[in-house]
Amino acid sequence: TGFLKGIGQAINLGASILGKHNVGWNVERGADIISQRFEGMSPEWHREHEEAFQQAQNEAKKHFTFCPKCRKWVCDDCWNEQDGLCVDCAPRMSVEVTAARAQKMVDDIKEKAANTQVFKGEIEKMTTVCPQCGKSAGSGKFCNNCGANLSLGVCPKCGVKNAQGARFCSECGQKL
Repeated sequence: TGFLKGIGQAINLGASILGKHNVGWNVERGADIISQRFEGMSPEWHREHEEAFQQAQNEAKKHFTFCPKCRKWVCDDCWNEQDGLCVDCAPRMSVEVTAARAQKMVDDIKEKAANTQVFKGEIEKMTTVCPQCGKSAGSGKFCNNCGANLSLGVCPKCGVKNAQGARFCSECGQKL
């Protein structure tokens, strides 16, 4: 634990020089928590624990590679073997080409959808003409000019609604 505390203090010193104060403090704080957890253990136990910890770190290092450009340790999945850098510093070409194609396809779909005419009808203002007086009747149930009823008539045979004043049903031909 003294080893961890020393590392934390060294990182804290280096981080303070670089202007990143909380990095070293976090490591030192972690070392304090670990040291409190193992308080009261024998010196042999601490020695064995530090050896086991060192061995675990060495085993874990096999699965990580240090990127010389960004100075980060990355796992094997994030390492670009061809370029000798992490994939953040040297992205894999096949991945970038596939991602660019996918983005282009999405852009093309959106452009095609934006240029597609969906509504083909005409937009016009509809006015109701009164069957009684022949003038514009307004939007109510009765004509604004003469007061005639503008509701649709119902066919007594088939029940379809027909325009007021129609003589025959537009569905079955029944005389109204």
